[in-house]
Amino acid sequence: MITHNETGAFSAAELYRVINDASAQEEAAELEWPAANVSLDEANQTLIWELHDYGNLTLTLSRSDNEWIAMTAIAPLDSVSNPAELNDVLLRQGLALPLASIGIVSIDERDFYVAYGQLFGDSKLVSICAELHATASAAMEVADLIQDHFS
Repeated sequence: MITHNETGAFSAAELYRVINDASAQEEAAELEWPAANVSLDEANQTLIWELHDYGNLTLTLSRSDNEWIAMTAIAPLDSVSNPAELNDVLLRQGLALPLASIGIVSIDERDFYVAYGQLFGDSKLVSICAELHATASAAMEVADLIQDHFS
């Protein structure tokens, strides 16, 4: 059994099995994984989370050679009324969004604000679990900011 204290360089498929392993449910509860539907895109070493705890927000957790990247789209850049002002606000608030970063990424040839977090490839399960929550929380905070002031 893999515990939350063990460090291992999981592949996305191995992490998917650990999360969904019925014998590991006690460990999963101990780690407080977000309530979610989780699917695996094994070809891209990516877990896709539909986070019920965060309004069914979709978050991807991708594995590369040396790191995990948790990322979720927040809003299309072109839907924001004043992107320059929002960018200034986000850069000034960066430290107020612990454990996550905000950036702009092209998705299907359209620019989106995204929340993302990066972890070492051999991060502990407890760190991966925390990063999911941190990235989703940051996305929700920025979405609220955009909705209240910039849309």
